[in-house]
Amino acid sequence: MLTPRVLARLAARWRNLTLTLAAVIVLAACGGPSNQEIASAKQARYQGDKSLLFRTAKAAAEEKGKIAKEDEATLGFQTVGRWYTTEGILAPGSDDDFKKVPDKSLRITLVVRLLPDGDKWIVQVEPSLLRKQTGSPQPEKIEPNDPSVPGFVQGQVDSMQFTIWNGLKQYEVKSPGGLAPAPAPAAGSDAGSAAPAPTDTGSAAAPAPATP
Repeated sequence: MLTPRVLARLAARWRNLTLTLAAVIVLAACGGPSNQEIASAKQARYQGDKSLLFRTAKAAAEEKGKIAKEDEATLGFQTVGRWYTTEGILAPGSDDDFKKVPDKSLRITLVVRLLPDGDKWIVQVEPSLLRKQTGSPQPEKIEPNDPSVPGFVQGQVDSMQFTIWNGLKQYEVKSPGGLAPAPAPAAGSDAGSAAPAPTDTGSAAAPAPATP
């Protein structure tokens, strides 16, 4: 039997699927990266001085938005968080006070890390998400894998990954035959834990990175 809760979940998933398809159509119309390019960007391995790779990646990321926090010692940085409506549109009042943004709006902060992979390096891009809930004085933290997260969030992650890949192409290492290396093992090692964790609280500006 389809209860009201089940129907609500199905409706939310259908809405997310619709938004994802809409984002794909928009990217295609604007000449955005293809699925193959996104896959290549995620699988890319880079070789060179880690500080140079970090600065180059950050410079490329700044083409997509301002950097709120960085820490070269741990090879991590994050973008300024922005509020978006459930339709993926920049929310009104997002630069002033989260209380002014519409209910259920999401604040998206992209966290970028340069991680070691043997004698090479990979770039990891992850979203840090906050959601406005009417009646709550503080936004709610949402995990990226939450089924209620709309598809346009992953679109922003992929776009940032592609942008950084373009910036780092001169340092990319190709495997024999020109194919990209195999994907790195899942995150969770000590190497990934050193980068600065997102500390977004819903304010317009993120705090400065901690002193190493």
